[in-house]
Amino acid sequence: MPTPRFLRFVLPIAALASLLAACGGDSSPSSRSGDGVSITSSGALPVATIADRGLDLPPSPTPTPEPPATATPLPPPPPPTATPPPPSPAPQAVAPAATPQPPAPAQSQAPAAPAAPAQAAPITFKPETLQQGGVSIVYLNAEATNATLSFGGKQYPMAKDGARWWAIVGVGALASVGDSPVSISYTSAAGAQTARSSLPIVKKNYPVENIDLSPSVSTLLAPDTVNAELAQRAAIYDKYTMPRLWAGAFTRPNAAELSDLYGILRGYNGAPPTSYHTGTDFAALKGSAAIAAASGRVVFAGEMKVRGNSVIIDHGMGVFTAYHHFSRIDVQQGAMVQAGQQLGATGDTGLVTGPHLHWEVIVRGVEVDGLLWLQGREIGP
Repeated sequence: MPTPRFLRFVLPIAALASLLAACGGDSSPSSRSGDGVSITSSGALPVATIADRGLDLPPSPTPTPEPPATATPLPPPPPPTATPPPPSPAPQAVAPAATPQPPAPAQSQAPAAPAAPAQAAPITFKPETLQQGGVSIVYLNAEATNATLSFGGKQYPMAKDGARWWAIVGVGALASVGDSPVSISYTSAAGAQTARSSLPIVKKNYPVENIDLSPSVSTLLAPDTVNAELAQRAAIYDKYTMPRLWAGAFTRPNAAELSDLYGILRGYNGAPPTSYHTGTDFAALKGSAAIAAASGRVVFAGEMKVRGNSVIIDHGMGVFTAYHHFSRIDVQQGAMVQAGQQLGATGDTGLVTGPHLHWEVIVRGVEVDGLLWLQGREIGP
């Protein structure tokens, strides 16, 4: 059956951007219209061998014949005279053969001192750059009894992990690019300390949609209702559990295909984009299971005017997940839930024109890209 289309709530004034950012639609490039809304999308949501030679010897000499002997007798020989033997030649002095000497041992050198281990910078990041809509783990590599991170105008109490401290930060899809200041105040044996650094925020190209709204659709929801819901959610995200309650990678909250992605930039009635889609939409039929992406504590289970029947889970360290437009809620506020536990059934409550699950990941009140948490790897220290 065709993928459900989802109408995004809108407002004709400042609250319009916040309202429509909460809902999703098909992210494929297209033009579509209906119910007073026309949407146009653009962008995209390798020797020879030497033989032995014998020496030629000279021929043997031919013997010369001796003359014949005469008959005249010879006189007797004189008595032999003793001749002293010639003196033996004096032996020549022969230089004794040089006795091979073993090579002189190399001069022993003192072993080089081991290189000192590289000292980690006081503040490090994982990853070292932060994309729009992304998250980064910030570390303090110093001995301390406590530590608090300052980033983006917010304070982040840090948790101890072995010999270091950590916190997680996130930025929205419209965050300003460039180096963002980071400072950490901590207490060491030497007293109060402050470490400073900066975290580069880089651009991510999100698709752009332009939505044309009829006057009747523009007046569906009053700004005070939208603002009241924004304040309600901000109060929930301002209080969180300090210890981390999740472990491992997050679990997909619904089995349906995706129908709208995080970060789609939205402009209205021909104006430049002023908001973005704050969650990931699953094209779930009414009544399908919505499950917890990770373990945590339910901090909200009830109705919201714009987002309909909703469940919000606190996962610790300022990380939340939110599940919206339920037809039925199966958990109660204050309950501890485990990854994969059913929270309720998908539906079409709130400002929508069809059933789907709108799912958000929030870090210290900032909606970030939930798909980054569904990559099969843990986000944490």
